[in-house]
Amino acid sequence: MWALNQWYVAAFSNEVHNKLLARKFLGKPVVLYRCMDDRVVALEDRCAHRFMPLSFGHVENDNVTCGYHGMSFDSSGKCVRIPAQENIPSAACVRSFPVHEKDKLVWIWMGDAEKADIALVPDMGRLNAPEWIAAQGYHHLKADYRLLNDNLLDLSHVAFVHSRTIGNAAVANSPITVKQTADTVSVHRDVVGALAPPFFEYLGKFTKPIHRWHTVNFHAPSICVIEVGCESLEGVDGEVRIEGCVMHLATPETEDTTHYFWAFIRHFRQHDSALTEYIRQAITATHGEDKVVLELQHTALTPAQRDNPVGFAIAVDSGPIRARRIVERLISEEKRTKAEQMSTEA
Repeated sequence: MWALNQWYVAAFSNEVHNKLLARKFLGKPVVLYRCMDDRVVALEDRCAHRFMPLSFGHVENDNVTCGYHGMSFDSSGKCVRIPAQENIPSAACVRSFPVHEKDKLVWIWMGDAEKADIALVPDMGRLNAPEWIAAQGYHHLKADYRLLNDNLLDLSHVAFVHSRTIGNAAVANSPITVKQTADTVSVHRDVVGALAPPFFEYLGKFTKPIHRWHTVNFHAPSICVIEVGCESLEGVDGEVRIEGCVMHLATPETEDTTHYFWAFIRHFRQHDSALTEYIRQAITATHGEDKVVLELQHTALTPAQRDNPVGFAIAVDSGPIRARRIVERLISEEKRTKAEQMSTEA
């Protein structure tokens, strides 16, 4: 289900402190913490001695002390102390994972550590740019991460799932254009001549029909960056033009659950803190509606059906189907490379 040799979001930067933060990524339990020099560390949440979760322990002088027998591990995962024992066995170590902090996000690499090139960390620079203001949040989904990819690449659903916030019938009735490169898919839609749905009506103060657009940019294996905007057709209504970006950063937790980090970033009314809070609450509610739908869909599908949850394809399935094929290719390439390495070693 997963491409291991990829950078995934582990946390927002402001979530990680000098206390242990336990999370699971791609089926592996991980504990995160911040050192005194501000570095973020990620260790497998599993003591090398009797496999107790390290998150039951605590951080002391940048080392993690297990809360069961008091063994301490440094930021590389090496055991540096065993109570009442000077000799430390070579097997006394836990796995460490490459991490990189960038754009107010902590990224983690769950695959082969030697392949963790920080140049490959996705660019989310607008999260850290002063001219863009972010409202961010998190949802825990009891659903396959691929269903979230599907959902975001087919925004016709907003007409029905999100009619109280970001959707209206005009979205579903407007055609799409789809483009693809090697590892990306873009789905664009223009909605012209309809009234703004409640969320965008509030943001732009629009009272008359508008031109609305959104472009979903999927970056394999599990990131969707959606460029959104509205403008007045008459040029004098409301804010005239508003632009924003919605970052959807999904990290598989298990085969059945997903960490869903998100941020709505705007390029207008940057100093309006009340607007930021309105957006945070509205997007939280909107993604809460997605959570209901995706969890129902996940429960309704068998494990085999989750690999291909389409009874028959229609035009709006083009983006999701292309994205799934890219993810499948990445996984297949990793498996083939691993098999070739094992064959060579044998």
